[in-house]
Amino acid sequence: MIDWPMVGRNALWITGLAIALAAASYNDWWRSLHGESWRHTWNTPRFLAPFNGGLALFSVGLALSSSRWWEIVLWAALTLAFVVQAIVYWRAGVLMGWDSEPGGAPQEVEY
Repeated sequence: MIDWPMVGRNALWITGLAIALAAASYNDWWRSLHGESWRHTWNTPRFLAPFNGGLALFSVGLALSSSRWWEIVLWAALTLAFVVQAIVYWRAGVLMGWDSEPGGAPQEVEY
């Protein structure tokens, strides 16, 4: 018999890792296409927003799969931290441009 709740919990952390890997892969492709440095592209909202979103899903999946209370608390704290970072970087991407490093000069954004 299939334990569907367990399948769902495991699907969350697997999907989170897949999103984080996809963000890294896309970032590498974009970097090679535009001739940017690694240092610059790893510090842009284009990479950081989806990467932190993926890590948030990963943390949720592991929090739901944990059996000890302190593991759940630690994974929940990590989830909260990754969600906050994903929101901050998403907002920075919308306001300053997806290719600018947070804290840098704002770029012109066309809508």
